[in-house]
Amino acid sequence: MPRVLITGASRGLGLEHARQYLAKGWEVVASARDPASSAGLAELAANDKGALRLLPMDVSDHARVEAVAGELDGEPLDIVLNNAGTYGPKSAFEGMHYQSLDSMDYGLWREMLEINLLSAFKVAVSFKPHLQASPHPLLVNMSSDMGSIGNNSMGHAHAYRSSKAALNMLTKGMAIEWKEITVIAMAPGWCRTDLGGMEAPVDPAESVRMQQEVLESLESSRSGEFINRFGETVSW
Repeated sequence: MPRVLITGASRGLGLEHARQYLAKGWEVVASARDPASSAGLAELAANDKGALRLLPMDVSDHARVEAVAGELDGEPLDIVLNNAGTYGPKSAFEGMHYQSLDSMDYGLWREMLEINLLSAFKVAVSFKPHLQASPHPLLVNMSSDMGSIGNNSMGHAHAYRSSKAALNMLTKGMAIEWKEITVIAMAPGWCRTDLGGMEAPVDPAESVRMQQEVLESLESSRSGEFINRFGETVSW
């Protein structure tokens, strides 16, 4: 049974990834700050047949990340889905005011860098041994089209954009150094989640279905790429 670790699995794309991987017969290790408070995870657990493991893990708590890695010692992970992320207290366009050139909330910017970048790095290095134990290991750093410098035509959302652009650089560097692990950055599209907002055009379930199709057919030669849910290369 293939096994995937999903961070930020309590809602949004993380929860949907957990739901769809379980439906495919995968073993899912779903982590979140407080899994017990997630109605979505509770629903999955109620219908679980032994393939779902819920683990409390705040990715910004590095000691806890190390502890969870220790709990899973010796267990291979075929995919680590570095999904946990934040845009701040409001979604999409609503949240642009606190990360604009005229009104930057530096505290929130630091929080975004901590969760979207430093924590993703910590998760990756902590669970590298688990990936190495898989015959076909894949590390997916959940990025965003907003992290593309080449496609930035409107400015705004500077804190979030910069955190995801930095995550893309991290992805490339990991792919260069970790030859035995396929590492990619994924742009899932603007999805109707708490982060994306209800005005977003992409259905989360459809985005995840397409992402998983891409991941299942991904060649190791594409390690280090920034791709979207269609499997297309996104401009850095």
